[in-house]
Amino acid sequence: MKAKQGDWFSLRWAIEDFYDPIAFEHFDLAPRFHYVEETCEDVESFLVNEYDHIRLVSITLTTVFVTTKDKIKLPTHYREDEFMPGDNAQYDDWLAKYHKMQYSFAEHIRDKEALQQKKLFLDHTAKIIRHDMHSGINTYIPRGIKSLIKKLPNSLVKKHNLDLSIRMLNEGIDYTQKVYRGVYAFTNLMQDDAIVGKERIDLSSALENHIQHTAYKMQVEINDLGEAEVQPTLFCVAIDNLIKGGLQFNDSEVKWVKVYRKDDTIYVEDNGTGLSHEDFIRYCKPWSQISTANNDIQGLDLNIAVVILEDHGFRVTPHLTEHGTRIEIDMNPIKEYIINV
Repeated sequence: MKAKQGDWFSLRWAIEDFYDPIAFEHFDLAPRFHYVEETCEDVESFLVNEYDHIRLVSITLTTVFVTTKDKIKLPTHYREDEFMPGDNAQYDDWLAKYHKMQYSFAEHIRDKEALQQKKLFLDHTAKIIRHDMHSGINTYIPRGIKSLIKKLPNSLVKKHNLDLSIRMLNEGIDYTQKVYRGVYAFTNLMQDDAIVGKERIDLSSALENHIQHTAYKMQVEINDLGEAEVQPTLFCVAIDNLIKGGLQFNDSEVKWVKVYRKDDTIYVEDNGTGLSHEDFIRYCKPWSQISTANNDIQGLDLNIAVVILEDHGFRVTPHLTEHGTRIEIDMNPIKEYIINV
């Protein structure tokens, strides 16, 4: 049966064995409607019967709809000139109850469509950043600055005190390129079947370079982290997010964060307010609300950090300590154990 995007189909089920109580449970659980998310030639191929005690006997295009008090359009099983509201009071009552459950389903469909549209916008933005802005940020502007500085005579630089301006230009383009590399790496993750491109780097040097222009660099102690196979920009973003969390949620007079390594595990430890395992799980959810003494914050940094590290194949575990939180990042979570029988 052909179907176009946005169509609703009514599903009719039949009980196989009326002496089987599970069949009645399955009959109540089975979906009564199917929403078509994309135009297709055979809508039946998208319908899978997950209930082995009932069978699907008919699929009918919905032609009658009801509008809720909130002006939400929902399908019904009614058929024009065959089965209409008022013909069966018991069925009317059941449908009213059923639509209370279907309301959330319809909301889910609309939310999913909105997310798909936003993803299209993000994909388009990513292409602009990845291709159209690449040459300007990494080629034309740096070459132009380098050529301009080379042609400026020292006497002119000293006469007009241009040293600071030149340094700001160089630092500005370095910072812009760092931000661009971060955005470029994130846009890679948006692609279907994304694979984190890793390379072996010195973790301490990369992280120190990443935070060198931040206002909180003096509050962070980075010990020797050795080398590892990571995506440099994303890894540094993840650790930096954990560092910022340790400093932001911190009531100590002297705030600090230490990053160190033991064997195949990296630790990010702070003297903040402390994060329990339950809080960690809750705040790892996208857009979770984190309350502080001053205001409420959307906890997206922690979510991004954990997702990046897990995409690397690492395992992240929080530990509540006497003075704050210690985040454990196991870079070799899959271990083989030999069991002697």
